[in-house]
Amino acid sequence: MKAIDWNPWHGCHKKSEGCLNCYVYRHDSRYEKDASLVVQNKDFRKPLQKMKNGSYKYPSKTLFYTCFTSDFLVEDADEWREEVWNMIRERSDCHFLFLTKRIERLSSHLPSDWGDGWDHVSIGCTCENQNRADERLPIFLSSPIKHRFIICEPLLAAIDLEKYLSKKSIALSLGVNREMKPESVILIGLFLFIAKQNGKK
Repeated sequence: MKAIDWNPWHGCHKKSEGCLNCYVYRHDSRYEKDASLVVQNKDFRKPLQKMKNGSYKYPSKTLFYTCFTSDFLVEDADEWREEVWNMIRERSDCHFLFLTKRIERLSSHLPSDWGDGWDHVSIGCTCENQNRADERLPIFLSSPIKHRFIICEPLLAAIDLEKYLSKKSIALSLGVNREMKPESVILIGLFLFIAKQNGKK
């Protein structure tokens, strides 16, 4: 599966503790750009780009890492999001993956035909400490999503996710803060798959 970045918009607003050292802000500051300004990118319609023969530039089964220089649910992009959903719907032969710290906005910004989720969309919820996990994960786990995963990056403090991992079949990715003590880490792993699927162990 070919994987590429797709950033229909760029820029974000710092929302919580995990945003303090945001890599997008660090990168933009090198070029004296204001990362808090959310702007539509030139490759907004990237998934629909076609070659001279009329076929899609990005073939079936392409994995689009979506909005990794922003947040898919950032408020400033509300006017563009419906068109992005339309493109994602059209390219159901590909897979789209995005992360968010704004999971509370998901239910009111889903397409009308979303149902219990689309098979070709994966959504990750970011939580950097216990408070953010307890705030976001109950919403995340009750949302209609076919493929979901938890991102703890940057991992700012110990997080106990046991009560959340037992409820859904999810993937887990943790990013360790270099200042943390080893004994503070509950779980370490990149996409540690929980082996509970469809009620079976």
